[in-house]
Formats: sequence, structure tokens, C-alpha cells
Amino acid sequence: MFPSHCTPAEFRRSLLTGLCCSALSGVAFAQDWVPVYEEPKHRPVFENEHVLILDVNLPPGYVSLYHEHRLDTLYVTLSGTQVYAQPLGGEQRHADVKTGDLRFSSDNHDLPHIHRVGNIGLAPFHIIGVGIKTEGSNTESPIEGDMQGLERVDEKSHAAVYRIRLEPGEKSGVHTHKLPFTRVYLTGGSVLDGAGEAAQVKAGAFLWQEGGVTHRHENAGDTPIEIVEVQAR
Repeated sequence: MFPSHCTPAEFRRSLLTGLCCSALSGVAFAQDWVPVYEEPKHRPVFENEHVLILDVNLPPGYVSLYHEHRLDTLYVTLSGTQVYAQPLGGEQRHADVKTGDLRFSSDNHDLPHIHRVGNIGLAPFHIIGVGIKTEGSNTESPIEGDMQGLERVDEKSHAAVYRIRLEPGEKSGVHTHKLPFTRVYLTGGSVLDGAGEAAQVKAGAFLWQEGGVTHRHENAGDTPIEIVEVQAR
């Protein structure tokens, strides 16, 4: 039912713009942002009770919708370029993001982060976002064993991020993940799995693993490989 002094077309326009007809004062309509997983270029590719993984790919010239973040998130940059981020009601902040950059964003769950992102460069802006939904046990060392080849690059109160770089034929040390973790391949190549068989992976491929996994990384190809792992701690 439409208010008596609003035409159907006017009523529809009021819903789309978030403005209401005067007869409907006090009724909330369309909000000015969407949840991050509903933003068209922020594509959810995996979710469980621990993580939400997004594949974000903004072509040159694209400006996202304003969207809301509620999770602490690690961003792995597969393709960097010039971008800006603009908080809702705020000013644009420009950045030159490099391929290989890692960024951990801590968003307040009670006061979510709302912004939009614009690609103002010439290359696609492609990132994998690993949102952490649960907290770990605040253990100081979420990995135990031989840490050769693993570089801890970020330490937060409840998350740990590791970068692994392997030249052709190189192996990491054997280590055990005490807690569940997510692996993201920053570059593609040939890697040996736990059974000793070579597997071809692409840049941006990811893997979710439960805790208690003991393994090593081995580059079975002829090009360097770079891997990122993040887990609650």
C-alpha cells in the first residue's frame, strides 16, 4: 500500500535513495552501505565457523559500493596498483599498493569499519582477504618445530601471519600448526604435498586446514614460490 500523496514511482524512488515520503517519517529504508560479502567485486569463496575468505578483484576505474567490515582480516595482494579508500562521510586516502603486500586490518566488532575503495591505477587491484571469525587461545607460539623458511611478519593480539619464500628445490623445516590456519599462495608453481606428490597451484589459491597438522613446504618447480599463512593465536 502506498501513502495517499505518494505515487508508486515516487515511493519506489524513496526506497532506492533511502529518503522517505513525509507520511512515512520514522521508517528506515535502504541503508547507505552493504555487508562486504554483498559488494559485487568482493566475492566470498569460502566460509566456515573460523574464517570468511573473499576474492576481491577491482578492474581499473572501478569504485566499490560503500561496504561494512566486521572481521579482522589479512589482505594478500596478488596484483597491486594505485587505489584510494574513503570512509563513509570522510576523505579519500590514496595508496600505491604493491604486488606481494600484506595488510592486516583490525576492525572493531562493535563499531564496524565502513568505506569504499576505488582503483585509480592502470592494473587490476586483486587481493585475497582472510577474515578471522574466532579467536585462538592467545598462545605465544601457534607453530612449533623447525621454523626454517618461515618468517613471522605480523603479530596481533589474536592472530599470527607467516610468509614462506622458497627457491626451486628449497624446503622449509618440518613444523606443526597447533591451531587451524589458512594458506594463500601469493605466487603459483609446483609444490610437494604431504604425500610427496607434486601439485600445481595458481596464484591466489588457498587452503583451509584444521589444527594439529605437521608438514613441510617444498618447491618442486623451477620458479620461486611465495606462500602466506594466517591463524588465530
